[in-house]
Amino acid sequence: MKRVIFHLAKMADVSFSVRGMKIPDNLYQLCLTNIVNYLQKFKSERNELRSLPDSVLMDVYYKMLQEKRLCILGAELSELSIFERLLRLTSAQLRLLQCFQAVVEHGSKLSTELGGAYTARCDSGAQSRDHLIQLGLRLGGFFNEAGWYADAERVLLRCQRLCQAQPQSARYRRLTLECCHRLLNTQSAYCCFPAAAQTYELAQRLLGLPVGGGADSETAAPAHLLRDCLRVLHTAQLEGEDDNRPAACLAAGCHAECGSAALLARLCKEFSALHFVRCDYGAAHAWSTRALALLTPHAPARVVVEVVRACGKACVVKRRFAAAGLLLRQGVALARRAFGPRHPAHAHALLDYGFYLLNVDSIARSVAVYEEALATLRRVFGRSSLHVATAQEDLAYALYVLEYSSGRFYKARDHAERAIRIIENLVPPDHLLLASAKRVKALILEEIALDTPAGQDMSEPSLLEESEQLHKAALALSMLAFGEKNVQTAKHYGNLGRLYQSMQKFQDAELMHLKAIAIKEELLGAEDYEVGLSVGHLASLYNYHMNMHSAAEKLYLRSIAISLKLFGERYSGLEYDYRGLVHVCTQLKRHERAEHYSALLQRWHELREQSKTEQQPALNDEQVLPLEELCARLQLQ
Repeated sequence: MKRVIFHLAKMADVSFSVRGMKIPDNLYQLCLTNIVNYLQKFKSERNELRSLPDSVLMDVYYKMLQEKRLCILGAELSELSIFERLLRLTSAQLRLLQCFQAVVEHGSKLSTELGGAYTARCDSGAQSRDHLIQLGLRLGGFFNEAGWYADAERVLLRCQRLCQAQPQSARYRRLTLECCHRLLNTQSAYCCFPAAAQTYELAQRLLGLPVGGGADSETAAPAHLLRDCLRVLHTAQLEGEDDNRPAACLAAGCHAECGSAALLARLCKEFSALHFVRCDYGAAHAWSTRALALLTPHAPARVVVEVVRACGKACVVKRRFAAAGLLLRQGVALARRAFGPRHPAHAHALLDYGFYLLNVDSIARSVAVYEEALATLRRVFGRSSLHVATAQEDLAYALYVLEYSSGRFYKARDHAERAIRIIENLVPPDHLLLASAKRVKALILEEIALDTPAGQDMSEPSLLEESEQLHKAALALSMLAFGEKNVQTAKHYGNLGRLYQSMQKFQDAELMHLKAIAIKEELLGAEDYEVGLSVGHLASLYNYHMNMHSAAEKLYLRSIAISLKLFGERYSGLEYDYRGLVHVCTQLKRHERAEHYSALLQRWHELREQSKTEQQPALNDEQVLPLEELCARLQLQ
């Protein structure tokens, strides 16, 4: 066995490209297969693997994955000393993710075991604190990327305490900020908002920024304060033993502040992400814009992709669609060029682009993009990952919108239910991540119930009652996390309003819609898309069920004005408002106005037919723009 491993190591003692010329790939793979089969029979020989170079060791473990030797693979990966070696092998992170997730799906508590081993190391004091800090940053970052947020948070919090226990030199402040960056990413994704608020405040204090900075571009992270932050970080970098600038910066001879700018850009991006999930869209947009301005031409590709994506998503919710489309297409192109089309980074960029397409009414294209993203995430993470659940929920909602007029909701329902099952298996029952998935399923069930002929045996409890339970559960989770004055809470009120209209509880429906409108107007302004949506729903209630036709007419006209301003005269939602106005005017015996709105409805149908032949720009044709050109184009949007 030792001789086989020695020769295998000699094979790999050159770069992969050279090895490919000198040694047939099938011979190398055959050696790997034989070693895996041998270790399966003689498990006591596993210690011999430790002598292999890191790259060959990763090849052996990936071969174990391919050969379905998951028990022995899990035993190997559960040793922190081995996992630490693999974490340093940055070129193999995708394969390590696949191995890790396969072992977890096989029944292992791998993230918990590794996290516990890291805590034990910290307690033992057998290694230097600097070594433990770097290991904590790598391990917590990996757990975060794999979607195991609870274990990522535990590791990173312990790492943060190690940083703060050191004399607070500029160097250790910088390392604490590295922890804050990763922690914010984890806590935002896992909806740990109180903890995230603490991390956010700590990062702001370390940077010398006003704690809880303003929510608009004039007061959030002023440019002169960011310049001061850069000087602080640059000082910290000079105090460090290593130059942490990206390799591209070192090769290009960039100024030493380049690495500091990348760290500050990542922090601003995480500030933006936290405000985004809390529905504070003004602050999210402001921080993402600051992050974009901090990027340099030689910033790491991962940082550029994440910042561009964050800025693009913020532009979507701020209804700056031209800028959003440009940024999110660039995000996909950058991720594809840097990581390849099968990498999770590319899939996450696709999810953001699908979100943009859904918001600009390109529903069929959105579904296709979501399906591509889901397929990629399943290849990497299997079928039991929060990343996969998120993609399935997004796809379920896009399918619900796509099939709204056809009534074919069963595929959408399947994806929503799969998402809920995954999330329920991975998080506590009162976790906020369940709220959104339950909301999507509730919407779908309501439409299935309305489309089911009266008296048909559905062999299950009332779909409308189940929908109500899901909506109320989602509302309760949102209230617990955000309180009442939040856009997400307002959406849940609006969804209950529509459901109560279907259940013929018209007074309750009116109350829910009025609550939704009031909250959205206060938070988003009177002319936001979300306000227009709720106004249209209230108009429908007054028109078809409460005989308040004059009030309905005013609301329809307001909804139409918002839609035309934001989306133009081809917007899909206009159909329901025009139909509603035809009904209103007919009921009020104003037949000329009814004919006028009928004509507008016909014109809308013609425009929609024309739009079917128009395509969104093909993603594969998108050229990656230099950073300066991208920023210049954004200024013209």
